[in-house]
Amino acid sequence: MLRTIILIIALGAAGGAAWIASEKTASAPLAVVAEQLTPEMTSILVAAEDIPRGQQMTASAMKWQQWPSDALASSFIDLKVRPDAVKEFSGQFANRPISAGEPVADWAFTDGPNGFLAATLTPGMRAVAIDVNAQSTAGGFILPNDRVDVLHTMQETRDLQGSETRSRTILRGVRVLAIDQTTEDTDSGTVLGKTATLELTEAQVEYVTAAASTGTLSLALRPLEELPTETMMVVEEPAKTIRVRRGIVLEDFVVN
Repeated sequence: MLRTIILIIALGAAGGAAWIASEKTASAPLAVVAEQLTPEMTSILVAAEDIPRGQQMTASAMKWQQWPSDALASSFIDLKVRPDAVKEFSGQFANRPISAGEPVADWAFTDGPNGFLAATLTPGMRAVAIDVNAQSTAGGFILPNDRVDVLHTMQETRDLQGSETRSRTILRGVRVLAIDQTTEDTDSGTVLGKTATLELTEAQVEYVTAAASTGTLSLALRPLEELPTETMMVVEEPAKTIRVRRGIVLEDFVVN
């Protein structure tokens, strides 16, 4: 009987020791996994509330928020790098709408309430306005920040046969900055204006200005899935008509 009791005690002690050892070996990998899943964090400056375009910034409109260090964009304001950023931006004006919780950057603000359009221009680009109407802006469905193609329509004079109307694309993928004085999307989804302001390079501004003096300009809306990274100028000479006389027969040949 005594032997049986001793055997039971020994088996219990051995089982307890094995359970303790297994718990120690299992907890170590779990701790390592938990450590690996916890990313290194930093604090970046974000909007504490919805900020409309043109609003003057206050300290209460901004806050520091935790952000994964490996997802830190170069334009974000890092607390470690610029601890006085809230003070720097206080008193400046938002040059575009900023949503609550959205990271803010230097280019989102301007020193004065004016010059919003200049602040939204891509560096190296120019803003030029052209005359438009409902027909030349897709019935008013072309809105600021859309991408469009610019078409040039002009009358070509032909000897003895009067004139012929011809239209061709001269620019592709142009960014629309504003329709009249509207620089943001509207709730109605349409803007009927008399001018459209386009973002172009200096050479493209000269090209469009020359085209507007010889005809009319229209805008064709591009789909979202075909948005180019930059505006492309279509270098294309207008078609020319060559008249060939064969005896008493006249033939016209169009040469592109």
